[in-house]
Amino acid sequence: MAAALTICGCGGETPDAPEAEVKSVSINPLQQVQTVQVGLEDVKRRDIYEGIISPYVEELCFSENGIFLEYQVSLGDTVRRGDTLAVTDVSAYREQAESLQEQIDELTRKYVYEIATRDNSLKICELELEETYKLIDLTEYMKDNYTQLCINAGNLVSRMDRLELEKKHLTESYELELPYLQEQLADCQKKMRSNVIKAPFDGTVVELQPAVSGNRVSKETPMVVLADTARYLAVGDYVTRRAAEKAERIYVFMNGEEYDAEYIPMDQKVYSALMAKQLTPYSSFELHPSEPLEYGHMVRIVVQHESRWQVLVVPGLAVQQEGARKYCYRKGPQGREKVYLETGLYDGLNYEVLSGLQEGDEVYID
Repeated sequence: MAAALTICGCGGETPDAPEAEVKSVSINPLQQVQTVQVGLEDVKRRDIYEGIISPYVEELCFSENGIFLEYQVSLGDTVRRGDTLAVTDVSAYREQAESLQEQIDELTRKYVYEIATRDNSLKICELELEETYKLIDLTEYMKDNYTQLCINAGNLVSRMDRLELEKKHLTESYELELPYLQEQLADCQKKMRSNVIKAPFDGTVVELQPAVSGNRVSKETPMVVLADTARYLAVGDYVTRRAAEKAERIYVFMNGEEYDAEYIPMDQKVYSALMAKQLTPYSSFELHPSEPLEYGHMVRIVVQHESRWQVLVVPGLAVQQEGARKYCYRKGPQGREKVYLETGLYDGLNYEVLSGLQEGDEVYID
């Protein structure tokens, strides 16, 4: 602090008197020296992020590209799991399914007819062959009609073999073509059923993509945003999956309470879309509170990487650096003593002391 002292003459004023001289004097305050005692404390290395309490929210898309037909809900509606939220025009799939069913029916009808025709011919051949064999038994050996009867029997056997071969080829062709058509039909019917958006859980509709009947919609475009108000998330700054998986503990601090939190990895497609739009990614953590929480409440998300319990610590303000070595000044019998330290975990406030100090030592904080 500087004080200005003005020295003035005591006599009367005279025209020739010199101007009074002004002097500045600097007054240094007393230097404050503070010491703290080294003791046992917990040390926790952690990252702290700002966040907000939000319901679980899911973006819902159609499973296939299609022509939008209608929403069956409105913004703010409460829905139950399985309720239909939006539908597309499936007339094209319906026509395709009808055509495939007609092909299957025709293929089956034709197959049944062809097999039945050949079975009938086989029965006729069997009867004729049976009669021919009887006639052969009754005919004198090597007579003219005997030879002809044997030729007839051989022709009947050949015809029966050919009919059996035709049946085999018909069956193979049918068994090859039918499953293919049935698979196409099943896929088409699945698209008819699945190209709607159904609620995967009980919740509230919080957003609807603007769309009118006849618009072409993509399976990549979220059409409905549904919030599950029975679940609580803390949504905040982005935390990498690696950091979260290696964390010792993740919790949310709110109103003086700690709530254990479960990290929810961000979908890679969502992350890529945000980055492509130069938007900031975020991370979500699910809470399981015993009582309802207030949505929109600001919280702190704590990712605790490592901790030490009741270890010797020294304040970070007391520690100084000398090259790669750390040291502090300890209060000794002769005053300050420079002590080199081996430190462990640092939580932003305190260092874990591995060697150099003992419990009860006093260190200087300048």
